[in-house]
Amino acid sequence: MVTKSRIDEIYEMEKVIEEDWTWERRGSNHVGEATVYCMNEDVTLVLKAWKRESYGFCLLYKSSKVVRRWDNSTPHTNPDGKVINEPHKHYWDEEYEDKFAYAVDDVATDNVDQAFWDFLDECNIELKGSYQEELA
Repeated sequence: MVTKSRIDEIYEMEKVIEEDWTWERRGSNHVGEATVYCMNEDVTLVLKAWKRESYGFCLLYKSSKVVRRWDNSTPHTNPDGKVINEPHKHYWDEEYEDKFAYAVDDVATDNVDQAFWDFLDECNIELKGSYQEELA
């Protein structure tokens, strides 16, 4: 079982993406994916991104455990019934997995390219490859 404290440790670690980031068109959607390496521990993560009418990013551990997920879509209802009507981040919890979220304003909501950089900064990820801006 993956614990919240383990996920929080991973979240705090310095991380790197060594490959180039590119957005790919899939129908009317744009998606991206990259492998993320933790610098001081043998942990590999995956960063996934999507852009449809709204956009978001998700950093995953063991393919399914959310280290952090940022959603520009609203509203979101937490398991305790609290409704979040603004962009929000999800975090890992043993009981509820990634169903709890909290409102944030530290990721751009009007530019997916800036939001990408904001999310990387927030998750302590350095992109060593190049970045291809999202396709219009």
